[in-house]
Amino acid sequence: MKILLLGKSGRVGWELQRALSVLGEVVALDRHPVATAYGSLAADLSDLAGLGETIRSVAPDVIVNASEFTA
Repeated sequence: MKILLLGKSGRVGWELQRALSVLGEVVALDRHPVATAYGSLAADLSDLAGLGETIRSVAPDVIVNASEFTA
């Protein structure tokens, strides 16, 4: 199973990376671009077109959104 995890840098996202890894391949992203096996990807929720491209590139079975917003 391929899992796309959004919000890897937050507290919840950090824990989910570890917990989900036993289920399959976890592609963990946040809003900053990072080099992956699928190319340079980011999960910036303010850039819907870019987010859509990321989802198409990864083609995950499951998407987990752990993104958070703090003031």
